Amino acid sequence: MVSHNPQELTWALVIATYNRRHILPRCLRLALQQTRLPAEVVVVDASPDWEALRAEIMREVAEDRTSARPEGRPPIKWRYVEAERRSSAFQRNQGVRLATADVLFLIDDDSLMYPDCAEAIMRIYEVDPDGAVAGVNAMHVPLPPDRPDDPEALHPSIHGTTRQYGPTARMVRRILRAEDLFVPYDAEFPRHPLPPALRRPEIGTRELMAGWGMTFRRSICEREPFDEIMTRYAAGEDSDMGYRASRHGLLLTALNGRLCHLGASGGRLNPFVVAALGNMNPLVLHRIYSTDLERSMRLSRRLLARRMLILLGKDLMQRNFTLPNARGILFARQRMKEIFS
Repeated sequence: MVSHNPQELTWALVIATYNRRHILPRCLRLALQQTRLPAEVVVVDASPDWEALRAEIMREVAEDRTSARPEGRPPIKWRYVEAERRSSAFQRNQGVRLATADVLFLIDDDSLMYPDCAEAIMRIYEVDPDGAVAGVNAMHVPLPPDRPDDPEALHPSIHGTTRQYGPTARMVRRILRAEDLFVPYDAEFPRHPLPPALRRPEIGTRELMAGWGMTFRRSICEREPFDEIMTRYAAGEDSDMGYRASRHGLLLTALNGRLCHLGASGGRLNPFVVAALGNMNPLVLHRIYSTDLERSMRLSRRLLARRMLILLGKDLMQRNFTLPNARGILFARQRMKEIFS
């Protein structure tokens, strides 16, 4: 897609969704209230009743915003399609194939953008004409832009950015390096020089992307697609694809690009399955992409040992004495040798 202004890039919202009728319309409405509007919206829906939801979305969200485009700009293009396969990784790739914009916002269907989120992110891409930046992540904030008293936002999100821990728990997490969740496929994380134009206080660097707020150049998504070996709930797809993208360019955070990820419960799996997949998928991906399998096995074994302690503590703090998170880690660890062989 060619921009009207040769220096202005276009962006598309690409959403993979499944059984999220209660939150998807809200996500889309907020995307259409951006100070910098998308050129297109692509939704890939794996829900059994996707056609009914599409009709509702097109009637109540898309058609309601047909006049939102500034004068002289083409209307927003909509593509709301059925998922060819029920897998968040496959659905994201399907959405990438349908999109034509320069930059793709691959946020979650329960991610709520503040009005200037897209503008803050696109500003970073546009001061980088040489393409040094592969991807830009939004900045997570704990409260949604449209309903600051939303009771769903008061609960801890499924990711760690909104959790509130006591001083003892924070100290233990620090000792066990709880935020260190990814073993790089190479000897170390890729490093790239930061161009002078990007050395700004509102821009931060990062090593991985978070699926709730990630954006990439479309060319990067085409070069490094999401790995479709992961089906259904493709735990770890964002870290994997983001790492491979980082081999080609910088990953940054738009510190002013605010977004609230609710971590809504609809369509989620139980804690045991989430823990098992979330720790087994990275092992499979290392088997595919690692440049040193022995190093990957050694470091992954250490990581899973730390994660076992962390998630055991989580189960006990939540008084969940069936220990679903710890058992999920154990399930993954017991299969490490088989996966790597």
